Amino acid sequence: MLKNTLLILALALAYYLLPQFLPWWSVAIPALVFGYFASNNLLAFSQAGTVLTLVWGVLAFIKNAGNAGLLAGKMGALFGGMSDLQLVLITAALGGLIGGLFGLTGHALKQVIAK
Repeated sequence: MLKNTLLILALALAYYLLPQFLPWWSVAIPALVFGYFASNNLLAFSQAGTVLTLVWGVLAFIKNAGNAGLLAGKMGALFGGMSDLQLVLITAALGGLIGGLFGLTGHALKQVIAK
C-alpha cells in the first residue's frame, strides 16, 4: 500500500515538473516508466491516466482562476460557446487519456521485451 502511494506521488510530481522544462508531451516519459512496472494492463492505464487527469485538471483550474477565466472564455468562444469550466474538464480528460495510453504502452513494452 505504501509503495503504491509513493509511486503515485512520484508520478504526480514527475507529471508536474517535467513540462516545466520540457515540451508538454514529456508527461509520456513517467507514464511509460510507470506502465512498464505496473502489474497489469488495467492498473497501468487507470493509475497513469487518473494521476495525469488530476494534475492537469488542477493546473488548468488554477491557471484559469488566475486570469479570471479570460483566456478560457475567449477560447471557448472559438469552440462554439463552451464555458471555461468545460475547457478545464476537457483538458483534464485529454490528459487522462494521454497518461493512460502511455501507461498502457509501457506495460505492452514490458511484455514485448519479456518475449
